[in-house]
Amino acid sequence: MKQDFRSYALVKAAALLLTVACAVGATFGCLYCGLYWDSFFEGGDYTYSLAWNQAMNARYSHLMEILDDYDSKRRGQALGYLEEQYYQEWLDTFSPAKTNFRYIIRDNATGEILLSSSGEDSLEHVPYENLYRNVRTMTPSRIYYNYREYNEEQNFTIFFSDNGTVLAQVPGNETYLYQDGETFQYALEYGIDERYAAPDEFRELKNTLVKGDIRFLYWTAALILTALAGTVLLLCCAGRRRGAESFTLNWTDKIPYGLYLLAVGWGAVLCFALGGNLVGEGYLFHYGDPSFYAMVMLGVVSLTGGFALTEAGLMSTATRIKTHTLLRNTVTWRCLCWIGRGFRGLGRWWGTTFGNWNLTQRVIVGFLLYLIGTLLTSLTVVLIPFYQGAVLFGLCKWSEQWRNIRAGTQAIVGGSPETVIDTSGMDRYICRDLKEHAGQLNDLGSAINTAVDERLRSERMKAELITNVSHDLKTPLTSIINYVDLLKKEDIQEEKAREYIEVLDRKSQRLKKLTEDLVEASKASTGALTVNKERLGVVQLVTQALGEYSEKFTAAQLTVIPTLTEEEVYVWADGRHFWRILDNLMGNCVKYAMPGTRVYLDLKQWDGNMILSLKNVSASQLNVPAEQLMERFVRGDESRTTEGSGLGLSIARSLTELQGGLFRLEVDGDLFKAVVSFPVIK
Repeated sequence: MKQDFRSYALVKAAALLLTVACAVGATFGCLYCGLYWDSFFEGGDYTYSLAWNQAMNARYSHLMEILDDYDSKRRGQALGYLEEQYYQEWLDTFSPAKTNFRYIIRDNATGEILLSSSGEDSLEHVPYENLYRNVRTMTPSRIYYNYREYNEEQNFTIFFSDNGTVLAQVPGNETYLYQDGETFQYALEYGIDERYAAPDEFRELKNTLVKGDIRFLYWTAALILTALAGTVLLLCCAGRRRGAESFTLNWTDKIPYGLYLLAVGWGAVLCFALGGNLVGEGYLFHYGDPSFYAMVMLGVVSLTGGFALTEAGLMSTATRIKTHTLLRNTVTWRCLCWIGRGFRGLGRWWGTTFGNWNLTQRVIVGFLLYLIGTLLTSLTVVLIPFYQGAVLFGLCKWSEQWRNIRAGTQAIVGGSPETVIDTSGMDRYICRDLKEHAGQLNDLGSAINTAVDERLRSERMKAELITNVSHDLKTPLTSIINYVDLLKKEDIQEEKAREYIEVLDRKSQRLKKLTEDLVEASKASTGALTVNKERLGVVQLVTQALGEYSEKFTAAQLTVIPTLTEEEVYVWADGRHFWRILDNLMGNCVKYAMPGTRVYLDLKQWDGNMILSLKNVSASQLNVPAEQLMERFVRGDESRTTEGSGLGLSIARSLTELQGGLFRLEVDGDLFKAVVSFPVIK
């Protein structure tokens, strides 16, 4: 770990002192801003303060209560005894001798003064710019009557006036009589007498309201940012020690995290509560006394302790996170570890006791143990979720590992024998059988992979051998063919010699064809041939092939019966390779078909594919499976008296598959059928 200034203890101590000091200063700054917040951004004098507006709203609310009672009396409704007393008390409270709040309430229609502080001159000393005016409209929708009678049998209520006259009869047990009354509009004008003659809250606010200094707001913001920056620096310094190569724990960081957090948290909360209480009590009840400063100092000490504990808790948390011990060093983690060790011990006992039993016996014993555990935990009630959770965890773990084995098996079967099933997460007690099974599958996959590699190596060596041998045979074979050709041009009179030369010519040509077929079969099977696909008309190509093979079919005493589509069928293939496929199939018919029989050639479209099939009757008995006939050097004529090499069908299949087509053979008795299929294109 890189050593820098964050590893010095002096840097940590200075950062801690600065952070705590700034945090305490920011706390007192927030208190000051809270007290004078309303005056920071207000223009003008005390009449714009929040306290002044609150006092005005309170007086206006009380004035509305007076107006409501006056409106009720104006409508002829008598107030109750207590309502009347409250009404008179409010009128007295709003008298000029007791408050500087002045008001006049007029009838908005006539301008007649209905209520006022002191008649028409009530607003004489209220500045016009501080005068409030509004209109209130009152239309009662229900009126309460003291005199009412409820008839329980007939379920209706009768309302009476004060003189006993029946006003209305309504169904049900009602307290209010809903009726529309006359609408009155009241014009309200009110404000504060600027002489402040009465000793009320407005005069006190005028004399005592102090405008806050907005610079304290800026200083408070700066202290908060500094405290946050210091906290970040302390978190970066946490766990670093000069000379140590990694993050280290001190003695406090080794205390279980839950206990440490509980102790530090409670200590910080108590310090903050005590500090806040001391500062608040001193400001509210001892401001100006010598005891005020003592209480403030004690509050500062208490707040300092609270912030110091908070920073210590944050640093310890950061250190535990850096050393990856936050969760492991907790009481809960330790309890889980003890439980885990208990389960591992139980697993070892299980493996030792029942390890040699077969799977059925272990399942039965495990089920019985589960029933016993369920019974025991049900008696305690508290342990039920822990026990059932452990069982569920084991089942889920077993299921997860079984799913991994199935996925690995599918990969091996799907052609990836090199797949290795991970057995590191398979517990030797819960998943022992699965682990053994996974190991066997891994061994099987390794064996298959080895066999495939050996097979590929063998095929590659075989292809290389064929290519090399064929290449080595070409040179002497070419010389033989050339010398035979020279002998044929000589004037040899002896009949026997000319027969020998003809045999040499025929056999050398056959050997040349066999050598070429060997090389082509090797390249086709390994995919080494170049394929140049193009849009190819199959009907035209088949017709051309039939024309070239007509003489050969006639010489072999075979009758060809073609069935072609009327329209041209196009496929995406290499013309040279497709011609070789036709050449091999038709050549196969010429060599092996029974003379005097028919050869059926069908070309059709079906389900988006071109289907080309050739059917003939074999001259020899076909006692070889169709799949085996497509292997190299396998011939239907087991006596091998014909000139075939046994490579034609193998080459045809390899070339078909190399171009993306399908090739298959069907054998039914002596009936031989070859089918080639390619997707049709437009």
